[in-house]
Amino acid sequence: MECAPGEANLASALIDSRARWRDFALLAADFVFETDDAGCFVFLAPEEVLGHAAEDWLGRPAEAMLADGGAGPFGLHQAMRGGKAWLRRADGGASCLEFAVVPFGGGLRGAARDVTAEERMGDVAARALRRATALGRLLRLGQRQGGAPAALEAMLAALPAALGAAGVAMLVPEDGRWRIVEGSAAAPVAGLPPPGEKLAQPSRLALAATESGPALMAWRAEGHAAFDADDQDLLLALALPVVTLRAEAERQRELALAALTDGLTGLLNRRGFATAMTARLRGRGGALVFIDLDGLKPLNDRIGHDAGDAALRGMADRLRVACGEWDLAGRLGGDEFCLWLDGAETMEEAQMRSLGLGAPGAVPGYPEAGDGALRASLGIALPRQGEAAEELLTRADAAMYAVKRAKGAAR
Repeated sequence: MECAPGEANLASALIDSRARWRDFALLAADFVFETDDAGCFVFLAPEEVLGHAAEDWLGRPAEAMLADGGAGPFGLHQAMRGGKAWLRRADGGASCLEFAVVPFGGGLRGAARDVTAEERMGDVAARALRRATALGRLLRLGQRQGGAPAALEAMLAALPAALGAAGVAMLVPEDGRWRIVEGSAAAPVAGLPPPGEKLAQPSRLALAATESGPALMAWRAEGHAAFDADDQDLLLALALPVVTLRAEAERQRELALAALTDGLTGLLNRRGFATAMTARLRGRGGALVFIDLDGLKPLNDRIGHDAGDAALRGMADRLRVACGEWDLAGRLGGDEFCLWLDGAETMEEAQMRSLGLGAPGAVPGYPEAGDGALRASLGIALPRQGEAAEELLTRADAAMYAVKRAKGAAR
């Protein structure tokens, strides 16, 4: 039966209209669909959706296309616009789509737009913002401290919380392995690959090495999640500032040590000895031994100042041998030395512990000086209640000169 001309024209117009609206829908969306009351696809367009042939999904549950499970937009029974869900691609990957759906019969009609690139760019921006915020907080924390050593300690103490880690440490490569130099001594370095090799990922260990060699390490306890890309990025961003901060802290420690140390002998200088002895005087007490080399000036005049320096270093070596764990040894200047005997309660105990310090001996490296060229006079003083370090030094110095005068020792 043939259609009348009017009916044919109407049928043609309806076909054109449906094609036009289908084109419009696919121009505005990457995926249009319809589901039945069982949640299965009864219509999909275009012919290929995320790499899948549309016809392969007809009659299948729409929820099966979701990459992360759940019902997503396909389980709704009301209109929705702007919801997002990750769908499985035919190549095994996933794409993020933004949906608009309306109920139709017992199912849904909907359209979706692929927003994967926007979502990932937003995620990258959010990660960068989180990283910058955490980095800024940690750096400001360091800046508020009094000097590089305190700043380094504060930043290493704050890093575990920022990373959700059990601990952090700074490592340096040494003999083909990592050695801990700052931070927690419990760092599981045994689980790390040798310097120069990368960690297998994912892992509960994170390592950020710098070009100069040192590395920043973080770790999580058993049962915790592996470090993600955000964590790795933050650790990497902090590695160079922390390594630089440690170098500055080491420089400041060296300067502080140099200010308290005698350059020739390596013992404490007068300032360093007096500072350390002041702290000892507040403790359990002790005895102060004042030592003055005998005959240093004649030695310098006869053989030279190098021999005199060797004699000074030789006395320093004697003091190191005599020093216990809590004792102190220092060179006050010229030919004067001091030894603090921690815990010595009597003059007799102090004399016993300092026995042999002034005995005649050879000058190391200068046999021509004679077997007895290295010798000294000693004076001992016990501290009085509330006495200052300099007062005690003065009394020990006077006791030494009394001994020197008694035996007629030469300067």
